[in-house]
Amino acid sequence: MLKRMNVMRYLVIGLALLSGLPADGPQRLHTYPAPQGVALSDDYSVTVNGKPLDIYRGVVWEPQKLDWAKGVPSFGGPYSFAYFDASGIVEVVVTSHKQSMEKVRVLPESNRVVPAVKGNTLRFEVKNAPCQLSVEPNGKNGPLILFVNPPEQNPPNVKYYGPGVHDAGKVELKDNETLYIAGGAVLQGGIVARGTNIRIQGRGIIDGLKWERFKGPTRNILELDGCHGVVVEGIIIKDGWGWSVNLKGGSDITLRNVKVLGARCENNDGIDICNSQRVTIEDCFVRTDDDCIAIKGMGYGDSQAVDDVTVKRCVLWTDRANIWRIGCESRAKAMRNILSSDTDVIHHVALDEGYVWKDANWVISLQPGEDMPMDNVHFENIRIHQEGQGRLIQVEPLFNQYNRKQTPGLIRNGSFKNITVWGIPKSSDNPGLIRIHGADAQHDVRNVTFENVVRFDQVTAEQSPSVQISGSCQGVVFTGSQSKTRN
Repeated sequence: MLKRMNVMRYLVIGLALLSGLPADGPQRLHTYPAPQGVALSDDYSVTVNGKPLDIYRGVVWEPQKLDWAKGVPSFGGPYSFAYFDASGIVEVVVTSHKQSMEKVRVLPESNRVVPAVKGNTLRFEVKNAPCQLSVEPNGKNGPLILFVNPPEQNPPNVKYYGPGVHDAGKVELKDNETLYIAGGAVLQGGIVARGTNIRIQGRGIIDGLKWERFKGPTRNILELDGCHGVVVEGIIIKDGWGWSVNLKGGSDITLRNVKVLGARCENNDGIDICNSQRVTIEDCFVRTDDDCIAIKGMGYGDSQAVDDVTVKRCVLWTDRANIWRIGCESRAKAMRNILSSDTDVIHHVALDEGYVWKDANWVISLQPGEDMPMDNVHFENIRIHQEGQGRLIQVEPLFNQYNRKQTPGLIRNGSFKNITVWGIPKSSDNPGLIRIHGADAQHDVRNVTFENVVRFDQVTAEQSPSVQISGSCQGVVFTGSQSKTRN
């Protein structure tokens, strides 16, 4: 067995050398040719330091093709995407073949990319990896999404998928195993991990497009079931048949520089954190049909608490639902110690009124049910590009059709600090609803602060347009000009 492992190690190092990836140490720039047979986009041409990139074609859900949704437009337009590794400063040149670049934007603005535009071509520099950029000639209609990775170190030597298309079906991981998906690889299938000390990494793609909704080889395209000590890093997860990433009943899990493209069918959640502890999501990109980041109690691990979750330096986009949805399912002892920081929301659905999901389209939704306490939940340094949607922040214990026990929960000790909303207001007097509502004295809201929440250059106060505070609330505080405290 040892001899076989050593042979595999040398094989992987040899493959790395043949592909141009050094066996030891980083490299300034590395691109990955797409495998034959994969659908590519002809909407754009891209070079990085003069080297061409293969551009993949994205897929979005088209509800108008269903009988029950005749006449309903797609929630998000088509898109293209590409990826490469880089260190230092590199020059990116993008040419659009189907749209004018006259009004192009490169989001998120926090990356401070300033393109030089000439005709249908733009040039810009990328200085820091990882980063994720959306090059948008016409908003979310046909953008190019670029994933810029840092250079890799030595690839590992267990369960290696090299460049090419792999019809893998169900891939299972257990204690001390590593799955490596190389750049230029497309693994068609789903991953189920159960155990401790597991790694999933690489630059390649896990692709679920060939399976119909809810009919994939695994329950979710990436499922970490009762895992402890897991790192998922660098890969792209696209077009799942349901939820994209499900962390259930686990602990000590890190998702780093993971890119989720899940907009091709209903229930394409991005990352669902269920009854898990010590979870970190950093430098990730998530575009979904449904919720981007969902924190749930689903009854795993004897309904163990969700505790110590950090989301930071991410780029988020939903076509139809919520960016953060915390507590929609509440079969957990508690949800506590949750922090989201330094994150960009570049697109959020504008479907608010007169439609089936009319009360579910929030940027941030805290909605505990089933008597579950939600404690110590904080959002800070969040930048939100609004496109006319009416709902911004919901802090409201309630129950819904997903709860087994039809009672609300309760909320304690939350904060929203340095939240910036910019873009297109729905109307001059509606910069995005902020709703705080306590259901009753046993299911109330206590000690929630709003500090420097700025909507379209106006600091939000309790008296600001579209701020609603009602029911059983204590210690709801807005700080800033013309603000006062509600006790």
